[in-house]
Amino acid sequence: MKLTNDLLKRALPEPGKRLELRDDDEPGLIFRVTENGARSWSVRYRSAAGEQRRKALGPYPAVTLSRARDEARKVKGAVAGGADVVGIDRAHKAAEAGKRLHRIGDLADAYFEDAGRGLHKANAKGPKRASTLKEERRIFDRFVAPALDAKAVPEIKRSDIQALVSKESRKSAANGRQCLAVVRQLLGYAVRREIIETNPAHDIAVTASQPRERVLSDQELRAFWQACLEPQEVKGLGISQEMGRALQMAAVTLQRRGEIVGMRWAEIDRAKRVWTIPGTRMKGKRTHLVPLSDLAMSILERCEGQSEFVFTSGRTDSHIEAGAFSRAMNRMTTALEINGATPHDLRRTGATNMTSERIGLPRFIVSHVIAHAGDTGGAAAVTGRHYDLNDYLPEKRKALEAWAVLLSSIVI
Repeated sequence: MKLTNDLLKRALPEPGKRLELRDDDEPGLIFRVTENGARSWSVRYRSAAGEQRRKALGPYPAVTLSRARDEARKVKGAVAGGADVVGIDRAHKAAEAGKRLHRIGDLADAYFEDAGRGLHKANAKGPKRASTLKEERRIFDRFVAPALDAKAVPEIKRSDIQALVSKESRKSAANGRQCLAVVRQLLGYAVRREIIETNPAHDIAVTASQPRERVLSDQELRAFWQACLEPQEVKGLGISQEMGRALQMAAVTLQRRGEIVGMRWAEIDRAKRVWTIPGTRMKGKRTHLVPLSDLAMSILERCEGQSEFVFTSGRTDSHIEAGAFSRAMNRMTTALEINGATPHDLRRTGATNMTSERIGLPRFIVSHVIAHAGDTGGAAAVTGRHYDLNDYLPEKRKALEAWAVLLSSIVI
């Protein structure tokens, strides 16, 4: 049909459908109206290889009828001359996107978006956990961006990265390692996006982390437990009873801080006394079953249960933050004069007691309790990851019940 301005203004599709009108005066020109009323132009043509293609010409009425006809003629003329107009457009858009990613801030935005979808690197196991991305973003915003934002990504040198890592390592060895890890991830992503050819963050000197060996003594465990029960009675502690219960749950179940603070009522089967942590919340990306001992169940009974989360931050729609959990443990150790114990040390304390002569469990079972990838490396780890799908629930239940009995005898 011959398109007119009056027709374009009145054209409406049937409910739930879209309408396409073809112009008799300019073959290949198409006017489209979507079900929500958006109007736009495109031109359909055949490429030199005989393939049907469509090129968008813009929205109506910003692109008028006469202009749309002119643009359609230009496209068809270019195609007749052998040009791949859609391919040229795609290449131009890709080049523009690449230029935007030359700034470290824009590169970081693209990386974090893709990492949230599991597209940040080849053979990614899946999307990165939200908690991991939040921590990486914090490190980037606080340390990396101020140091590297003045340079275009292709101009960042190994010496720039070394300067950043050395500066932050002087404040904290962990800071230096974390900064390097984030920069390495970002620039590795830049290599994959063909913004740079090699990653200058490789072979950067950084202080190696030293495995911690901190295990709380019985006396420290007793003081910790009592402070969790009555935090208001400990001078200078300043944590809520909700936080105290979360810390107790960490000591009893021996799970990671992120898994504890994100604990949901929907994950708990009271009848079977099992806490099912979905793989999306686990470091190893695999669903983890945690048997709940009598001691763990007693802690749950003291929680209010008015939110989807077991341990709320004071607002029913959110849980305690992992950072707040660590800060609470730090205040606890300061107030009780317990030397440098961290939330992770609670896991180590429980695991060490379970493999010691006090309980005498094999390390293999304890590894399953605390959700380590494998008891050892090499073939054993491969077997555990790909072939052995046993969750060892009965063995884990016996282990955590034994630990709960020992812990109760120490703290009560």
